[in-house]
Amino acid sequence: MAEDFKSAFDAWLVFLNDLGFAAEAQLNPPATKSEIMAVEAEIGFRLPDDLRELYLRADGQKRFHAPIDPTPGTIVTPLFGGYEFASLSRAIDDYRTWVDVIDEWGDESDPNEWITLRVGDAPVAREYFRRGWFPFAIDGGGNAYAVDLAPVPGGTYGQIIVIGSDEDERQVLAPGLTAFLVAAAQCEPLWEEGDGPLRFFEIEL
Repeated sequence: MAEDFKSAFDAWLVFLNDLGFAAEAQLNPPATKSEIMAVEAEIGFRLPDDLRELYLRADGQKRFHAPIDPTPGTIVTPLFGGYEFASLSRAIDDYRTWVDVIDEWGDESDPNEWITLRVGDAPVAREYFRRGWFPFAIDGGGNAYAVDLAPVPGGTYGQIIVIGSDEDERQVLAPGLTAFLVAAAQCEPLWEEGDGPLRFFEIEL
């Protein structure tokens, strides 16, 4: 499992490097096992092995601050297209915010009534947010790639889903992080319009 993830992540870094993004130079130092376990204790779920391996490789990516310096590459981009790889502290802060939101709604409203499921995907809860959806990559606009740690029957523990205030359609992108990286590296990046060293692209899975 660890070797499969390592190979997939290394291939993803090569993919990004070929786009002009020297991702390795933009990663934070690794998280510690104790930091990972502290997050798991708070959320009440164990992170999938490949996500643990990712955080043991790097605790998120460096935040974007002007002036943007892409050296030794030519561009800087979120590690996952339009989604920044979040540090554990940023990810748990985002998770807490989501939990607070659904707690504040209580029984007075049903945010799930607007949620749909993408046809053909693996099973996932038709919910606005669910405890156990842990965001590891964030777009800064209230949306995220998350690991599903509380799958419905037929779903897979650790499957990669899209959540967020702009995402009313629940999508299952891959059965896990390793599979997500393998599939993403085979996609043609869809670049958003822009100039300068900071660029964004979409991954269609």
